[in-house]
Amino acid sequence: MYHFYITVPHSPAQLKLSAKVAKVRRGLVLRANSLLITLYGDALAPRGQAVWLGSLITLMDLFDLSSRLVRTSAFRLTADDWLVATRIGRRSFYALSDSGLQRVQHADRRIYEFKLPDWDGRWTLVLLNNAIRASTRHALRRELLWEGFGQISTHLFAHPHGDHSALQDILKTTKAQDSVAVMSASGIETYSALPLQTILNEAFKLTEVALAWTQFVARFEPLLSEQEHLSPAEAFFVRTLLIHEYRRVLLRDPHLPKALLPINWPGVQGRQLCKSLYRGLMTRSEQFLCAQAETSDGPLLKTPKAINKRLI
Repeated sequence: MYHFYITVPHSPAQLKLSAKVAKVRRGLVLRANSLLITLYGDALAPRGQAVWLGSLITLMDLFDLSSRLVRTSAFRLTADDWLVATRIGRRSFYALSDSGLQRVQHADRRIYEFKLPDWDGRWTLVLLNNAIRASTRHALRRELLWEGFGQISTHLFAHPHGDHSALQDILKTTKAQDSVAVMSASGIETYSALPLQTILNEAFKLTEVALAWTQFVARFEPLLSEQEHLSPAEAFFVRTLLIHEYRRVLLRDPHLPKALLPINWPGVQGRQLCKSLYRGLMTRSEQFLCAQAETSDGPLLKTPKAINKRLI
């Protein structure tokens, strides 16, 4: 059963960030569309409520995004079938569309799953028909890379532990069912395994991914010792940026099993850092969010179990 937080608006002073916390966003290019998707995916989707545009503007102001940018982004995300708008009087409220909800739920499996999978030595191969339409190939490539497939060649993708349910969703969403063959393969022991690491580095761009993880850790690790002293507004700010940047790294990380990763892979440290910081920020960030967000049916719902169960 859900309960409600009482909405108590914060004063302008309470919405200010300390210099140490504000520094976390230094060097980042924050786009309103992408940050709104992070906000909905991380904090709003499990509640299923439509949030007032004015509340979104207040929340995004912490990230120095203007009201004009937020309004424009909400409009564009609605046009792109991420959000659906509802008008009540002169106010507009935005919730995830069915399509948008499906997308963030699909992403949740990667964002909030921190265990490196066991590997049985088998690969899932996705082979594209040479005659596949360019637009379909582009959309399929984007979704496969997000799911962690490596691009071996223009028409061949590989994954060491493919999620076939997710793969079927991808093929259906991109309308590529009749243009793709899905196969299973494994290595042959009598042949050298040495070339595999070179192929992995090229197909999955592991050097670039390792650098992204290293930068992620350098940005957020200093806040581990500071998290207990953050205000609710700062906790929300850091939590949102943490997941936003973590999601960016995941777009590049193939989530390979341990057996295929280089020694001392920085992604292990990055994932643990995200887990520790996210859990430590949860209570205060939720307090701030619930105090600021007004929905079409009243206050924002108290933290759902779906959020509390993350990263335990």
